[in-house]
Amino acid sequence: MKKAAVTIGGLIIFACCVLLMERLLRIFQVVATSTNPASDTSQMIVNLLPYYLGIAVPMALLLGVIITVDRFSRSSELTAAFGSGISLFHMTKPFLLLGTFLAVITLFIEGYMQPVGRYNYRQVEHSVKQQSFTAALREGTFTSVGNRTFFAGTDLPGAAIGPIFIYEKQMDGYRQVGVRLTTASQGEIIIREKTMDPVLQLSKGQIYRVVEGKKLDGDLQFESSSIAGAASPVIFRQRGDDEREMTSLELLENRKGNVTRFNVNADINNATLHLRLAKSVLLLILPFIAVPFGLNYGRNPSSAGIAIGVIFLISLQKALEFGQSLGAAGKIPPWAGIWPIIIGVALFALWIFRKSAYKMGQPPLTSVSHYMGHIQGEISSKIKAIHRFGAEAG
Repeated sequence: MKKAAVTIGGLIIFACCVLLMERLLRIFQVVATSTNPASDTSQMIVNLLPYYLGIAVPMALLLGVIITVDRFSRSSELTAAFGSGISLFHMTKPFLLLGTFLAVITLFIEGYMQPVGRYNYRQVEHSVKQQSFTAALREGTFTSVGNRTFFAGTDLPGAAIGPIFIYEKQMDGYRQVGVRLTTASQGEIIIREKTMDPVLQLSKGQIYRVVEGKKLDGDLQFESSSIAGAASPVIFRQRGDDEREMTSLELLENRKGNVTRFNVNADINNATLHLRLAKSVLLLILPFIAVPFGLNYGRNPSSAGIAIGVIFLISLQKALEFGQSLGAAGKIPPWAGIWPIIIGVALFALWIFRKSAYKMGQPPLTSVSHYMGHIQGEISSKIKAIHRFGAEAG
């Protein structure tokens, strides 16, 4: 258990680091114009961790058990244990305990941490986008946007800036007919929710218009005004607009799709709930697959278990996602896209474990490795025969 726990823990950390490296590139693009990029980046990474833990834990459990059993096999410790009357099931118990522990942790990660983390990530991203246009108005610099030239003073907290001076050309087709000058003590950048257009909301300022002949035309004072349209600061929506933002208890509450505060129908709701439960049950089955995959006897041990295990788990994950999509679309009952796959995996685990524990002969993957080697040899001999025939014909 100690060796497996250390291996599994290391693989979880390694997998999370690799997955986060890929996402960091996109995060840097989002926070590139943020007024506080370090804080925003750290918040987004923390909120993403539960999502990547949900991916890393099953893979780490499967590979960790395979690697641990493979080490015991290569050092002949398993052979000695079997010679002493210890069964393969008894040797699997520590891995089963680890799987049970990780299954409980996964219920909490998938059922609470992931939905809340996803919502918090989107909330931080929304806040960054609200502030992104502010970065263009650097302190003490002129910034041109279309026909307007902005000058901003000292940055204020949040998305606020000020004081502000705006020079705007008044155009009649292609001909400039005047200039509008706007000054304000403070401005705030907001982003329209639907169009994502930046809007500069001004407060306590004055507007002057310079027409042809360089005469001031009017002096308008205002308490509130906006550039690029009138708008007010947008507060991020409440959690629950997406089924992936709902906790498992909320999904259970909304299983009939009649809870008004959630904008999720029953099929999507229940397909997501079944998938989360299935991921936890899967961790109880994986040790019975990983142990046979890691067994190695004889003088020529095989390392095919790791490669086949990765392919098996990725294929299983895609199959579950496909089954969930069918259930969410209403083409099949939500449970029918998930649980038949899990039952099939359980039957496969029972078959391969029983074959390894109670049948004489080589472990299953060793036989597969030898068979693949035989096929490879046959292909190589055929290719050599073709070359010899070509050489003789030439």
